[in-house]
Amino acid sequence: MDESASGRILGKIGLAILAIALADLVFLNWWTLKNDKLVTGVVTALNSRQDKGDDKSPADSGQAQAVEPEPSPTSLPTPQTEKTSTVSDTLKTSTVVQNAQKEIFISLGSGSTKSNDWAELAGLQVTIDFSKYSGIDSMVFSGSVWVDGGNGRAWGELYNSDDKTLLIESRISSPTGTATLMTSGNIPVPAGAKTYKVYAKTDLTDYAAHVDNARIKITLK
Repeated sequence: MDESASGRILGKIGLAILAIALADLVFLNWWTLKNDKLVTGVVTALNSRQDKGDDKSPADSGQAQAVEPEPSPTSLPTPQTEKTSTVSDTLKTSTVVQNAQKEIFISLGSGSTKSNDWAELAGLQVTIDFSKYSGIDSMVFSGSVWVDGGNGRAWGELYNSDDKTLLIESRISSPTGTATLMTSGNIPVPAGAKTYKVYAKTDLTDYAAHVDNARIKITLK
């Protein structure tokens, strides 16, 4: 009797397990079928949207091309005209001044040198035609003479370029470091026209000799 009851119980348990397994199988089949339909619907919707997007893309690209601004032409730099300047050398011209006291001042200019031998000061020259002046009483040479730092002595003198001689009577000098007006003794007055240049020198070659505002003064009778 006990074995028969146990067999029945086991049989019922087996049937219950089989029923549950069948129910699970049916549920799984139903769930799979439902998901397949859902996936199919999603794929169809995506394909439909993609097709609509492809239909609009040509129009959109056309609009993009129409809206895109055309590049503006690059302006070329304006060529600049090169400016040229002409420099001309001008010769110094002497200034002749005559006052009421019958004194004629002929300006020669200014210059300097570091030579310890007589050297020409460039541009300081003048040609005087003495035949144009009647009754000359005297002629002297003057200028503000100084040497750099007051070292040594600065010298100045007239040179007659026609006779190629230095006029010792016209010699002036100064040992000071500041411009000091110096005047020579009387210079012999020649006949006709003569060209005079200013020469200068320094005792020490490291210190330049300066002759500023050099001039010749002619006094009439």
